[in-house]
Amino acid sequence: MIHPVAPSPNARRVLVIDDELAVLRVVGLLLERNGFSVDTASSAPEALELLKTRRYQVVLSDIIMPELSGVEFLREMRRYDLDVPVILMTAGPTLDSALDAISYGAQQYLLKPVEPDALVQSVGRAAALGELARLKRSALTSAAKSGIEPLPFGDRATLEAALTRAFDRITIVFQPIVSVSSRTVLGYEALTRGAEDLFATHAQVQEAAERIGWRPAFARTVLRRIGESIADLPERALLFVNMHPMDAQDGLLVGSDAPLEPIARSVVLEVSERCPADQLLAVARAAAEAGADAVSLTNTFPGIVLDWRRRRPYLGNGAGGLSGPAIKPLSLRCVWNVARAVPGLPIVGIGGVATIDDVMDYLVAGASAVQMGTVNFYDPGAAIRAIEALPGALETLGVSSAREAVGAAAGWKPQG
Repeated sequence: MIHPVAPSPNARRVLVIDDELAVLRVVGLLLERNGFSVDTASSAPEALELLKTRRYQVVLSDIIMPELSGVEFLREMRRYDLDVPVILMTAGPTLDSALDAISYGAQQYLLKPVEPDALVQSVGRAAALGELARLKRSALTSAAKSGIEPLPFGDRATLEAALTRAFDRITIVFQPIVSVSSRTVLGYEALTRGAEDLFATHAQVQEAAERIGWRPAFARTVLRRIGESIADLPERALLFVNMHPMDAQDGLLVGSDAPLEPIARSVVLEVSERCPADQLLAVARAAAEAGADAVSLTNTFPGIVLDWRRRRPYLGNGAGGLSGPAIKPLSLRCVWNVARAVPGLPIVGIGGVATIDDVMDYLVAGASAVQMGTVNFYDPGAAIRAIEALPGALETLGVSSAREAVGAAAGWKPQG
């Protein structure tokens, strides 16, 4: 049963949900006499229909109801309103229901019977806090679009609703990777685009998904969208896909259900710099088991540079990827560890390679090939000099080819 009451111009609108009609009548009359505009619903599905078309300042709901519990309703209603405060009532309190109510962002958890004055005060306080929350979200949305501050989603129900919307709006664009020398397109990098009004950056969506254990769902959504969009790419074009370090362990890359399985031979996976050291070996093993031709170690490492005079980071997104000589010891350690943990897996050593000494360090650590990147920006002749110096370095090591140098330090053991 729905009982809409015509609101006065300044009345705060409250939605009351309870499967006991007597409770609906009593609570509705009480709130109306205290200046609130009240709509009532006798079930959670009925209330959800109201929320699709009306905005409320407060929702007051029973917890124990036949079709959806109050906590289940709270989770569902966040699809329609991220900010409205919810007060849950129950005559049969349990620890589990109280913990769930807190987890999903209930404003208050009241025990029936509730004193009339206490109920009116609770609803009035919740309405005021809800108005502040809407104003805050509006201000933070504008700030997030300017890269000033990430959007906060404080409770699980709001996070789930925001992420569901964000997932629905993810699209894929393909950035060409071009060979300047041959003037041909070597491949395409898949980049995500989405709900900038909810999250300022892709990283914010990923962080939010991780907070509530939705990272696999996020990864599967992105990979599925990539799979749906690849028909537009030229045949035999390589496809570069950024992946989270745990994706390889969640069954997202291998098997009949893996979204990219049909084009697996054309996919180049790029593990992000977010890979923690304790997960690196697991990811490398998973890549080998999935039939990877090689792995590259490593990408840039996250860092930040500040403009202290302006009191802000130099980069618009705050942090960025650090490359060059500073990261060589970190990258070299990754190559060293993976080469020992996953023997036979070819490794491309990347990170701070600028001289023949750097090349040889990576080879003897276990890299099968070495890539020079950042140095080309400030010393374009570095790669040519390294190639010319390679025969002499191999002779010094006592080997006749670069292949023999790979893993030459494998026999070393710690002393003591």
